[in-house]
Amino acid sequence: MSEDQETDDPFDGVQDLIEQLQGGVANTNEIVEAAEKVQLDRDQLEQFILDNQGTLIKDSVDVLQIMKQYVATAPNAEDIGSFAELLKATSTAIDNLTKLHTSNQRVDTQVKIKQMDIESKKAINDDNNLMKLVGTREEIFKKMLEDSITVEAEVTDVQSPTEEST
Repeated sequence: MSEDQETDDPFDGVQDLIEQLQGGVANTNEIVEAAEKVQLDRDQLEQFILDNQGTLIKDSVDVLQIMKQYVATAPNAEDIGSFAELLKATSTAIDNLTKLHTSNQRVDTQVKIKQMDIESKKAINDDNNLMKLVGTREEIFKKMLEDSITVEAEVTDVQSPTEEST
């Protein structure tokens, strides 16, 4: 009878359960401490957001697939409400990630356009500077005299046709 009483004792698994719960609290405390230690600077912030947002979306989609089957087999008002809220949160997270991506592309495009604008203005400035004469009036006159060609010409007095007839 003592063997039957030992196997039927309802408190046999209590110690194991207590140990599991205590271990779970320790694990939870470790996770909370690790989360508190996360410090990000501006450079790491974007990568942190992308990594965690991606993980969140992937996990949410996985849970949505599971909940979809569960709700389809046994519809319950609370389950349908939870499914709708999870669906809304997942779509919002995807939308936010899309907005971040679009914003980054817009910034990259604006930077490229600004660089092209600066390069074109620089090229126009260089062309304008080549066309401009640089120097004082005296320097320009001296250069013209140096570059001029002396033309030998003989000046003769020519009478106009009206003078010939008189």
